[in-house]
Amino acid sequence: MPDRVYDYGRNARIGVATPQANPTVEAEFSVLYPRAVSIQASRLVSKAANPLARLTAYFEELEDTLGTYGGMHLSAFGFACTGSSYLVGAEREDQACKKLSEQFGYPVETAARAILARLKAENINRITIVMPYPQPLVEAAVAYWRSRDLEVVSAHRVETRTADTTTIYELTSQDATEALKPLDTENTDAILLSGTGMPTLACIAGSKKNLPVLSSNYCLAWRLLELAGASDLISEDGLDISGWEARLAECVP
Repeated sequence: MPDRVYDYGRNARIGVATPQANPTVEAEFSVLYPRAVSIQASRLVSKAANPLARLTAYFEELEDTLGTYGGMHLSAFGFACTGSSYLVGAEREDQACKKLSEQFGYPVETAARAILARLKAENINRITIVMPYPQPLVEAAVAYWRSRDLEVVSAHRVETRTADTTTIYELTSQDATEALKPLDTENTDAILLSGTGMPTLACIAGSKKNLPVLSSNYCLAWRLLELAGASDLISEDGLDISGWEARLAECVP
């Protein structure tokens, strides 16, 4: 159980930082979490015009972002921008999470590290990645996961209107679903839908693939519950957030 009980958020008070124009993180977290979890959101802000520079700035300014909570006690905090981790690399990411967790007094986790924790929990070593990124970020993603000692069987790009990552936010879960249909999954252990801006929950719930389909937001939400000590909200096998599909049915036709 969490170490503190509040009127709102008696199971956990979860902080999450999302890219400034991203409309998907809070929406999917509100489906994944029951009302007894309080979601305290903040925005990752950068004026950089180049999307890769913008993603890097989000990570470099994470300490300042955490400072905007003004001392609020969080059960755990999630950095909901997978692309930033791909650009800065695993070593720097791990160092930052350790330092900031110690500095602020609660677990600080990234979406990418949450995915890694989930893959380890399921003993997954071979992944197929589906992502709506510009090509340089696709290449960075593949390099990142290989640096984490995973085999990237294949990587597939979901087309967006422009190379700017903000057009990811125009996608729907149907885009993710369509991207999965032609995949050859014979030699892979799981499909990773990478990117917190692309809606994925309906795709995961409706997947006909005979293997795990995971996403950045799902893995981050799951991992933050673990770190917050809210194990009663996770299934007995430790691999599912209880009740989220019923909540999804209430808001997605």
